[in-house]
Amino acid sequence: MKINTLEDLFDMLDKYTDGVDWDTFYTNRDKPAPFLKYNKLPDKCVVDFIKEHNIKKACEFGCGEGRNAIYLAKNDIEIEAYDLSETAIKNARRNAEESRAEKAVFQAENIFALDFGDKKFDLVIDSGVFHHLTPHRRLQYRDIVSNILTENGYFILLCFAAGEDGADEVDDYEFYKGRQTGAAFTQERLKEFWGDRFDVMELRKGENIVEEQMWESEYLYVCVFKRLS
Repeated sequence: MKINTLEDLFDMLDKYTDGVDWDTFYTNRDKPAPFLKYNKLPDKCVVDFIKEHNIKKACEFGCGEGRNAIYLAKNDIEIEAYDLSETAIKNARRNAEESRAEKAVFQAENIFALDFGDKKFDLVIDSGVFHHLTPHRRLQYRDIVSNILTENGYFILLCFAAGEDGADEVDDYEFYKGRQTGAAFTQERLKEFWGDRFDVMELRKGENIVEEQMWESEYLYVCVFKRLS
């Protein structure tokens, strides 16, 4: 294998890590993941944010079976939603049809293969992608999120909190040696990584909340970032 481009290098590094088979995950449904159990309830932070902000166009990465995207669409927001799993996207489209959420567009695609051209969004949501990314892909991901946001656009991130049940904190070098499939983060690390491109508007530990219209979990950090102009 020859490394002639940055993408060649990234592809090589990808082979030193183990990903999750998300189609199997969504087909078997044998993991205790709350986003499977509450697959039609949006995240509380998304509900709270939409009440306070005028959002017209949004994008979601790792949309799963459509719970956040459908909520946004039902609130008259145009939403493009992406997930690696074709099974999840199939279920999301069915859920959207049942909910009459016409403004939600779902696509099964690798984020790093997408070409957004000159598209811009007021809001980007990630409720489970970042903490599964390899360190080198996190850098690329930060560029993507920043580039597709409007000036002063917002980024909502939910990710594993260090010390909780979701995953362990892992040194970036050790990530490759241990062939990790995910990592947890401290508040300090999240501020350090994202603070280069974003103002931190909110960063807090989640709570264990399940209500009729939304849910939240204490194993996640809830982050709201605003793109630096």
